[in-house]
Amino acid sequence: MPGPEASYLPYTTLFAHGPTRVRQFIDRTIGPVRHWDAERGTDLLATLHRFVDCNASPVRTARLMGVHSNTVLQRLDRITQLLGDTWRDSESFFRISVAVRLHTLSETLRGSSHPLRRP
Repeated sequence: MPGPEASYLPYTTLFAHGPTRVRQFIDRTIGPVRHWDAERGTDLLATLHRFVDCNASPVRTARLMGVHSNTVLQRLDRITQLLGDTWRDSESFFRISVAVRLHTLSETLRGSSHPLRRP
């Protein structure tokens, strides 16, 4: 378990101007999902993003994605295996929500000269 200073990471990430810290936060928070997708050619991160957008409603997520709710539940089970049983707890889900949004922003800025762009 990370030290007490890690508890402040989401907040300092939001207000700091350190792109390296942003990337580290994203990697620490949703890295296992990103790695799973990269290794297997899947897109669990898209499901996670939609789940965050739908306020943690599997039914709304399924509707938004145009898939059956059981498909979303199976994907959420895989995400639980990757992120741990507590990822849906309020503090963890807050961090994941921030990481998903920051990841989306960094991917959007990837081709630009913005500091969040990956080298």
